[in-house]
Amino acid sequence: MKNKISLIIVVLFFSFFTAQSQENSTWYSFSLYGDTQKITELEEVILYEEVREEDSPYPARIDTVYIEKRLNDSIYVVANPRGKEAFALMANTKIMDDAIKSVGIYYPSDTVEAVEATYAKKGLPLWNELTVRWVFSEEKAKELVDAPGYDEVTREAMLEALTVREEISDALKGYLQDHPDTQSFRLYRFVELKAQQKFIQLGYNPYKQVEYNFEKQFEGDEEVIKLLTAPASFD
Repeated sequence: MKNKISLIIVVLFFSFFTAQSQENSTWYSFSLYGDTQKITELEEVILYEEVREEDSPYPARIDTVYIEKRLNDSIYVVANPRGKEAFALMANTKIMDDAIKSVGIYYPSDTVEAVEATYAKKGLPLWNELTVRWVFSEEKAKELVDAPGYDEVTREAMLEALTVREEISDALKGYLQDHPDTQSFRLYRFVELKAQQKFIQLGYNPYKQVEYNFEKQFEGDEEVIKLLTAPASFD
């Protein structure tokens, strides 16, 4: 009888653990144009599915990224979704009480072994925070939909978001050392991306489709305008 009870407990525990794992393997992302994507991680693949309205006449597009090898719970070698090389490293980091996960792709190569060897030697690049994409739990995604957009940004939030230039200066320099031919527009894009993430942390939705013009919104505020318009230095 005791053995049967123990078996039942083990089965229930396993079922609960599996259910929790499945629940935590679904995330959502947003494009700059407000489009939503559902991301489902399974054992061997990651599915990226467009989220469409129920009455949409168009089928949802689904892209697949294959997990070739799991190096640990958060680092995988995947079929490279970005370039000519066949494989790359995918790094996942949960932040903000598991409501947000950052996802980065590094070390593209022609073989799984080469990707694994580079990671073993170098770890993640020092500039890894510049290129990560943020994805969100279902609850956080719903919260973002209802959050204010850029047209409602306060002065305090703007000043805090503008500090990202200084915060990531070392990472930018490290990226330039590894990629000396990088054009400036890409570096500006990194700054913009980090500012978006800062606004999310402050309770805003940078993906919300609203009309805004920060220079007009803060017209007459010399401190904000100076920081907004100051040329960035990447030396």
